Amino acid sequence: MNNSEIIRRVKEAALQVDPSAEVILYGSRARGDARKDSDWDILILTSFPVNIVNEEAIREKLYDIELETGESLSTFIYSKKEWQTKQKFTPFYENVGEEGISL
Repeated sequence: MNNSEIIRRVKEAALQVDPSAEVILYGSRARGDARKDSDWDILILTSFPVNIVNEEAIREKLYDIELETGESLSTFIYSKKEWQTKQKFTPFYENVGEEGISL
């Protein structure tokens, strides 16, 4: 499976659980300096508060992609509200803001 297909599948997995979700790629794959063994750094922002049920629904779909492709997906899942309030002042937020690519 090529990179664009992996990206399509990740976005599709998030949108199946939350059609209004935002999916952002950051890290080495977004910067263009990934190695063959680099993981995929993914941030998913949901339109609803994240709880164990909806987070697990997204993670199960992503796990299936990992099994099929052999690629490692490193995923953070936050609600859009939490991302804009609690996470806004973290180095992680700044990093995603600088290099993140909305999918």
